[in-house]
Amino acid sequence: MEQLFFFLAFGIAVVSAASVVLQSKVMYSVLSLIVTLLTVAWIYAMLSAPFLAIVQIIIYAGAVMVLILFAVMMLGFGEDETGQRRTRPDLLGVFGVLVALCFAGILVLSFFCPCGEGEAGGVVMASIPADFGSIKSIGSVLYTQYLIPLELASVLLLVAVVGAVMLAGRRKT
Repeated sequence: MEQLFFFLAFGIAVVSAASVVLQSKVMYSVLSLIVTLLTVAWIYAMLSAPFLAIVQIIIYAGAVMVLILFAVMMLGFGEDETGQRRTRPDLLGVFGVLVALCFAGILVLSFFCPCGEGEAGGVVMASIPADFGSIKSIGSVLYTQYLIPLELASVLLLVAVVGAVMLAGRRKT
């Protein structure tokens, strides 16, 4: 039953991600991205990582997507530069969907290929620690193994905020 729900979430995520690329209207693309982010949170919850699932919903599907929706509505996207709606998907979008389908096929084949000694076909299943996905385990890994990348990301975000403030200040004068 758990595999059924996983493949259901996987299918919804792939279809909605393809819809992000293939939609002709930007607003529909943003809404499809919200569905994709919510299904990723669903997959996190099924992988016994409730903290990651909640953070995915609150930060990405909540705050970030609200900002993107407001930006889309304020800037008035919806038509391309010629003023006409797109009637066919771009070549880059079709290529992206084909690459995603190839990766999905490889993933599905790796589970059903009888070429290994693992429990799930050809994949050897790793044991999950008892505190996997908890706040304590994520915090300890972030502040021990990944301290330098975490601090670099925070400095990068600080520089981006300062740059945005400076650009906004230049437009007013």
